[in-house]
Amino acid sequence: ADISGYLEKYDIWSSYRPEERGVLIAYASIYGNTASAALRLRDMLARRGEKRVAAVDLARSDISRAVADAFRYDALVLAAPSYDGAVLPPMAAFLSRLKAKNWQKRTAAVIENGSWAPSAGKVMLAALPEMKDVAVLEPMVSIRSAVSEETARTPEEAGVFQGLGIKFDQLVERGVLVPCAGGRYYVDQCKSG
Repeated sequence: ADISGYLEKYDIWSSYRPEERGVLIAYASIYGNTASAALRLRDMLARRGEKRVAAVDLARSDISRAVADAFRYDALVLAAPSYDGAVLPPMAAFLSRLKAKNWQKRTAAVIENGSWAPSAGKVMLAALPEMKDVAVLEPMVSIRSAVSEETARTPEEAGVFQGLGIKFDQLVERGVLVPCAGGRYYVDQCKSG
């Protein structure tokens, strides 16, 4: 019996290398606005030629499947709203599970959502350096409650992550993403305070 396929899988898994090129968008959403942004990003990446793009709702899906997909693909986008000065619990649980399973050697990007005092991005970004060899794409994207109508009308230009081949400059030029203090970008306007 030929066991070369099994040995190949063991080599990939034991070295923590991605199984294939692709993007997992792992999101948690309270009212659906973060989900909407995550699904828009999924569709945009697919239109731009990314062959494998998956999105998983951490609040409504089996976390073990989400963890398996995070190991399968070489890129991960984390998208979650702020909640009680931190991040929505399903995202916190997902990040904890990734750390426990020694998730590593991947690229990650972060989308936070919050109307005032956003904290989700800070929490997600703080969790990533605890994992080995994870390249974090900058800058983090902040959404103020919901994706704006302007962003919805220009999905091909709605650049979210440079590392995924999408450009910020067109959104900044059109005023859809606004560079603000601390290297953050916000949809439509900077937060006060």
